Amino acid sequence: FFGGVLGALILLGIRRGAFSNEAGIGTAPMAHGAAKTNEPVREGLVAMLGPVIDTLIVCTLTALAILVTGVWETTSDNGVSLTASAFKATMPDFGHYLLMVCVLIFSISSLFSYSYYGSKCLSFLIGADKKHYYNYFYIFSIILAAITPFAMMINFVDGIFALMAIPTMIGTLLLAPKAIKETKAYITRLENNK
Repeated sequence: FFGGVLGALILLGIRRGAFSNEAGIGTAPMAHGAAKTNEPVREGLVAMLGPVIDTLIVCTLTALAILVTGVWETTSDNGVSLTASAFKATMPDFGHYLLMVCVLIFSISSLFSYSYYGSKCLSFLIGADKKHYYNYFYIFSIILAAITPFAMMINFVDGIFALMAIPTMIGTLLLAPKAIKETKAYITRLENNK
């Protein structure tokens, strides 16, 4: 019984973690791959900061806000509603509005990011001249997500993220020797410049 509970908790943690910072999904490398740099390894090191900042700093501060205010004991809210309750408890006049602005900025930046990622992927698969078709599909999917039950959308997104992780992991395994070779060459160049 306890093994099943532990397994379910680990599965839920992985699902929420992938949703939170997208580590291992393969979307962030598309944005970092578009960067103009002479040192790709340096860009890779910068890319590794994203999950660290999101998971260790933002998520920890959010959890601390919820735990310190004690709203987790007094409300049945979860997710962003629980965080809004914590902000409202400590900053009654403007706390929940401040959180709403942060969520709005995150949501809009996510919408534009996934539009870019999808159009880049489609242009790679079928050609750059046809990538605008993705935008029609993307706008339709946003409308569909707005009218679909929330739990159903979360499960769908989790499934899509799992499918995205498969080619990312295969690519990681195949390209790992090249990445190690480039990293060693980069470190050697850094040591020679000292």
